[in-house]
Amino acid sequence: MSLRLQLLALGGALLLLLPWAGLRFVEATEASLRENHESLLLQQAGRIVIQIGDGADLAPSAAVAPDFAPALYAQTLRDAPGLDGFRGDWEFARVAPGADDAAMAVDLAEGSRFWLGAFPPFLYLFVEVVDEEIVYQNVPGRPPHGDRVVVLLPTDDDAGAPRTLLLPAAGVRTPGVAPANLRAQKSIGPDGYESTGEYDDNVLANWQRTGRGYTVEARLPIETAMGVGIVDTDAAGSSVRLAGATWGQGARPNALIREWPALVRILGPFAGGGERYRVIDREGWVLADTGPLDLSIRAAEANPASRTERFFRYLLRRDDPAYSTLESRPGRIGDPSLLAAMAGEGGTAWFGIGNEASAVVTATAPIATGDTRLGAVLLEQASDPVMSMQNDATRRLMSITVVAALIVAGLLLGYASYLSYRVGRLAKAAESALGPQGEIRVALPGTRARDAIGVLARSFEDLLGRLRDYTQYLQSLKSKLSHELRTPLAIVATSLDNLEQETSTDAGRAYLARLRHGTSRLESILQAMTAATRVEQAVTSTAVARFDLAKVVSACVAAYGDAWSGQRFEASLSAEPVPVLGSPDLIEQLLDKLVDNAVSFAVEGSVIEVSLSTGGGEAALAVINRGPLLPEAMRYRLFDSLVSVRASGGDRPHLGLGLYIVTLIAKFHGGRVEADNLPDGSGVRIGVVLPIA
Repeated sequence: MSLRLQLLALGGALLLLLPWAGLRFVEATEASLRENHESLLLQQAGRIVIQIGDGADLAPSAAVAPDFAPALYAQTLRDAPGLDGFRGDWEFARVAPGADDAAMAVDLAEGSRFWLGAFPPFLYLFVEVVDEEIVYQNVPGRPPHGDRVVVLLPTDDDAGAPRTLLLPAAGVRTPGVAPANLRAQKSIGPDGYESTGEYDDNVLANWQRTGRGYTVEARLPIETAMGVGIVDTDAAGSSVRLAGATWGQGARPNALIREWPALVRILGPFAGGGERYRVIDREGWVLADTGPLDLSIRAAEANPASRTERFFRYLLRRDDPAYSTLESRPGRIGDPSLLAAMAGEGGTAWFGIGNEASAVVTATAPIATGDTRLGAVLLEQASDPVMSMQNDATRRLMSITVVAALIVAGLLLGYASYLSYRVGRLAKAAESALGPQGEIRVALPGTRARDAIGVLARSFEDLLGRLRDYTQYLQSLKSKLSHELRTPLAIVATSLDNLEQETSTDAGRAYLARLRHGTSRLESILQAMTAATRVEQAVTSTAVARFDLAKVVSACVAAYGDAWSGQRFEASLSAEPVPVLGSPDLIEQLLDKLVDNAVSFAVEGSVIEVSLSTGGGEAALAVINRGPLLPEAMRYRLFDSLVSVRASGGDRPHLGLGLYIVTLIAKFHGGRVEADNLPDGSGVRIGVVLPIA
């Protein structure tokens, strides 16, 4: 990873701490506001509990709920509906407008259902029956008794059988016409579902035929218990069955729960505000209600949140349950946390509504007589101020954080790019410090900077300077040695000449011969070093010309047979001209050094091959000899100065300058040198690759 990306990644990781700390601050602030809000709501609910007193008004509900289960709940109606067989004028007072109509119904069986509503002093019942084949009552008290709705009511004597009223299918038989008035009929029989022909004038009803069956709308006196069922029969009356009912075994009416006037009067002054007060019994049934939080819910749902707000809310989500789950069924609070709070010392809970732009907080204060819990006051309030503060604070915080993060990230990216540029420029300069001719460029960029990169640049520059001085020393060593050794060598040679004239013994002449031989070897060494120095100087001063490399190589190979009579030479040259830019004289010296090197290692009488081929815009000149192979460790050092792989000894001194001269000439022509063993292991191939002009 580059330095720029490393700094950017580190800076980005550190910048993430800013929004994280901001979110923790918003969460802490929200928790504090919620705690204060919950405390205020608990105090308000406690004041309602004080006004209710000892819970005597909850006694009717507390008395019937355990005895008759499951209970039925009658929602309070805004107005008394007309008995016309249609439910279009049913409007519940404590249900939010637009609430799911089906949720207010009680299912019976096979798609049939009914609704209960209370408008004192009457109870209203609307039954919707699904029946593909309707059997009508013929004559009250005589079979067939027809399809009918059964209503179970309690008697004055709790030990007696319940009263059973029948609302039979009677009247018009065409859907959509005027409804038929019904009179509730008393029943007898082993099942209690057969008409006696007597009527109960306290109950008024209407019957209406529909496309799926029929409906019955009835008005009854308010009772403490009630049961609703449907009887289906055939035309002959031989098959009678209870298609659906609210009661179980024993045919006892269900407990009937509704709002109690005394509790409604206590909550009356609190209606119409921003809160919703409800009094519930110990089973969770609502006994008094000030009305739904209609305005808060509609406002929350009418304003969809933006993507940014949804993202912030997702970060601060609390996973509160939906407000719709507060009631397990219409008229009954079923949330476990609220019921647990009612059984204890009270408590609070939060619920989400709409698009989470708002929430509802509830406070539960128990109503008790001594140690007996009779019910609770449930206070609900939309927490729009808390949520609005949280959302605004989060948006401002995140906006400032994002802007600050972008600015800092931009600065970090710019500074990281600047540092990367400086380091990259220094790296490129260090890579190109060694020139194509072996020269060393000391000057590096950024040495004036006073930071760590400047110290590094100055260190590199000092190192390159020392390396250049040492290289120049090595390059001038040959000429210095040649100059310094020539004078004492001349003195030694002159002295030997004089000594030869004075010495006449055989032993003296032997010593003089050895001295003469050594002097000759030193002279050869000096000549080789001088030749290398001259080539180096010639490379820098020779003019470049275009010439035919094949012609030069051919002329040289023709003369090698006379120069080395003990070796055979074979040439494999290109038939086409090979134009090259450079110096023919230097190429001749290059080829002489290659052939001399090959002759030195070649087996006596073997063939030395000289080849010249072209391809890919380059000319490959190679000399191949049969003999010892190149040592693996010396393959890549063979063309360095003063490096030789020949065994010591012999008449001719070898300083390892021949192939070094080949390297100098090849670089002058823009080429490169190569050395490798033959694939069959019989010898060595050393060559030069030059660009074709």
